[in-house]
Amino acid sequence: MRNPTQQAADTGGDGNGFEVNPTNAFTNDGHPAVNKDGPGDRHRFYGYGLAIPAGCALKGIEVMLDWKLDSTSGTSSMSVELSSDGGVTWTAAKTDAQETSSYHQATLGGSADLWGRSWTRADLDDGNFRVRVRCDSTAAGRDFYLDWVPVRVTYGP
Repeated sequence: MRNPTQQAADTGGDGNGFEVNPTNAFTNDGHPAVNKDGPGDRHRFYGYGLAIPAGCALKGIEVMLDWKLDSTSGTSSMSVELSSDGGVTWTAAKTDAQETSSYHQATLGGSADLWGRSWTRADLDDGNFRVRVRCDSTAAGRDFYLDWVPVRVTYGP
């Protein structure tokens, strides 16, 4: 698993993404990034340092979310989209809808999942590859806690 090294709030919701300590989502340490009152908020993570050796092809991409909610009232979820062009276009979202007020780890994608598109080695460069996390809830005041958002790529000949 590779950790992000950069982040930025994205449009959507109130426009501030994980506004409290967003860099806390870079490592699995129990100190989360927090999206307060954030249904609809989106946040970008990047700088994963992903690389595929020459002569190999990408076979799959996994994104792990280590997250929880402040409360399970309403219907809430966290989704991920991927970009290969710095955030101009995005894959279809993959969603974890397990509602819990205790941390849990959800893996979206997999070792044989290309997220509905083909990828080149250049698509994974730090200047191109982005992970966008979206928080959704029917409860307007819902707080989301994201402790970690690493990526794993699977490749082979």
